[in-house]
Amino acid sequence: MNPLLRKSSWLSVPSFVMHRYIERIIRVSRRLLDNYAGIREPEDKIIADSQAFWNNLSNQGRDGGPAHFRGQSIFADDNRWVGLGENSLRIFYRLAGQDWLTKKPRRILDWGCGGGSCAVHFAPAAASYYGVDITEASLAECKRQVEALGLHNFEPVLFQAPEPERVARLIDKPCDLVLSTYVFELLPSKEYGRRVLRTIHELLADEGLAFIQIKYSTHKLNSMSYRWGYSKNLGNMTTYFIEEFWTMARECGFEPQLLYLEPVQPLNNDHHFAYFLMEKAKGS
Repeated sequence: MNPLLRKSSWLSVPSFVMHRYIERIIRVSRRLLDNYAGIREPEDKIIADSQAFWNNLSNQGRDGGPAHFRGQSIFADDNRWVGLGENSLRIFYRLAGQDWLTKKPRRILDWGCGGGSCAVHFAPAAASYYGVDITEASLAECKRQVEALGLHNFEPVLFQAPEPERVARLIDKPCDLVLSTYVFELLPSKEYGRRVLRTIHELLADEGLAFIQIKYSTHKLNSMSYRWGYSKNLGNMTTYFIEEFWTMARECGFEPQLLYLEPVQPLNNDHHFAYFLMEKAKGS
């Protein structure tokens, strides 16, 4: 008889190990139901849960690592925090060209700016740098990081999760670039992602650029969208097949130009990232 099946063997397993094992079985079972039986939480519940999660995380002194706060969680390693933003800038330069940010001062919008890991690399090239987020704490932290560089071009834009379209009414000038990294996988659903893309399209100047990172799906179960349990599953809440996001972007008025895939990203211990460089289609 397999020793792992003996009752005495199970009794000797530490309780915390057993708890994790049972929790994993529950999660896998729920994933099977989620993807093959179509079980989902209601959209409005996920949206409300997302707002509550980020409010609690940053406004009550909790670990701000998921929001990329400098010095917290895995970003206690400052090289990791700086490196993550540098990596996004490197990919942007590879797609858009090394001189795009330096040709003239730009109006740049950072959707889901969090703790500013991208802002400190992109803001120096901006005439105005709009940080967009759903919590005041993230906006305050991002502003603090930008101002530590001696810059005074940061403009905070706060909205509530149920109303992403409101952002287009809060910014009265068209933007040359909208960037969003490590955000789309945290959004409540693909349809919500479509709403954000449409809002970004509205915010962009004619032929402006969007630099959007998503998590891409493979046909493996653990790469698919979760759509339940936001606080436990936020890193895979919404994922897309590459061609699916490309098509959706075109439907929202973009012309996807280039794509960069990053199967593994050790700086944040994650994987399956895709970076899209898209232009606002003429006349759209």
